[in-house]
Amino acid sequence: MERKAIRNSQGWFRLWIFAGGGLAILLLASTVINYVVSSRTTALFNTRREIAREMAVLDQLVRAQRPDVAAFDGVLEQVVKESSGSLAWAQILNREGAVIARSEGAAAPAFTVDYVASRIRERRPVFAVRDTDAGKVVVEAFPIRLPSAADALKTVALNGRAGPPGGMAFVELAAFANAGPLAWPARWTLILGMSTGLALLGALSLLVVRFRAHLSAKRVERQMEIARQVQRALLPSATASLRDFQLAAEWRPASNVSGDFYDAFDLPREAGAAFVFGDVSGKDVPAAMLASLIQGTAHASDWTRSASGHNAATEQLNRLLCERASQERFASLFWGYFDVRTGLLHYVNCGHCAPLLFRALDKDSSRDVLRLTDGGPVLGLLPQARFEQGVERLEAGDTLVLYSDGVIEATNSHGEEFGEHRLVAAVESGGPMERDDASQIRDRILRAVREFTGSDSLEDDQTLLAIRYAGEAVTALEIQAA
Repeated sequence: MERKAIRNSQGWFRLWIFAGGGLAILLLASTVINYVVSSRTTALFNTRREIAREMAVLDQLVRAQRPDVAAFDGVLEQVVKESSGSLAWAQILNREGAVIARSEGAAAPAFTVDYVASRIRERRPVFAVRDTDAGKVVVEAFPIRLPSAADALKTVALNGRAGPPGGMAFVELAAFANAGPLAWPARWTLILGMSTGLALLGALSLLVVRFRAHLSAKRVERQMEIARQVQRALLPSATASLRDFQLAAEWRPASNVSGDFYDAFDLPREAGAAFVFGDVSGKDVPAAMLASLIQGTAHASDWTRSASGHNAATEQLNRLLCERASQERFASLFWGYFDVRTGLLHYVNCGHCAPLLFRALDKDSSRDVLRLTDGGPVLGLLPQARFEQGVERLEAGDTLVLYSDGVIEATNSHGEEFGEHRLVAAVESGGPMERDDASQIRDRILRAVREFTGSDSLEDDQTLLAIRYAGEAVTALEIQAA
């Protein structure tokens, strides 16, 4: 179900990306097209304006000079030359469509006389854009009134027949296309459109990259969640029960997985129970993997038969970690077993926070709190380290509290650590311990830590295990018999 939802979300994301990319490309294309059209329109407008200006100059020259037939070519040449290169050529056509004067390099007439006459009657401009070897030119036709003598003589000279003594003719002026400077709104529209389109494409590209990173992060997150579930499944239940013992645990990783671990299991042939509690440096995946390795080794090795076997197993585990784990990874470990025949707890503490053994109240209402420290250094740093087993007798009602450094090193807003003394006070704050079960002791400690820090957020893994011995004390005669 989750995978289907992810695939659906990916499909919708791709759809929106494609739609956004299409809109960005459409915006860029539209901006470029509008700019090109604006450029051409501006060029045509500027060129026609120049042609109109040159036509006014030509009309004034004709009116002022009233040239004869032979002089018309010179007049047109003068106009073209004085246009400073804007005009390509000029020519005059009479009402029959015959060219009566032309400048140098003039092309064939662009319009028929009938077409020009009809457009002029409709008061519509007559112009066209032509491609030449010299570039694009705009050709526009205008009506002009010629002196009668010049018109008649030119007509005779060219056509061999006399035309009307004077009247209207048509002028074709051709000018090179001149775009000139575009108006600021057109340039601003180009800049804004291109910037917006490129920014949208850039944002979509970044979004695609980030989405891929997001999907990768989600996959890692799911894998981490699976790893957390697997690691949690390897731990005993938070309220597990063993023979003659009540257990209450709390496992709180600071991230998805934890370097803290604990375990408790019955020994074969009803010989007693074993307890394992450790903390691997760090709180990431390598720490969790190393914690699982140590926990698996504790189950697989035969370390509960004798003190020598226990010490040897600890030294072997230490050498294994020194060989296989990096120097930055070391582990503290407390592991011990209770022998039901002797009533003794045998343990080795490998540099772990000293577990606290709370004795049951004696007759004068005083309670001893023992720190179980016998053992040796942390595992994984000194290959030749030696370890010695410690032993403590358990009486009915005794409680053993094991904890990771994340509990006693939890800090409040002033940077003050919770400390071992506050942990002891939390355990003893409930009155006679004989009436408390292991879960009540665990809950008091956790509540005290939360009240001290003022927050549920964790800076380090916090793991707590309260073990209450509910069996009977073993007499000296029973010990000798065992």
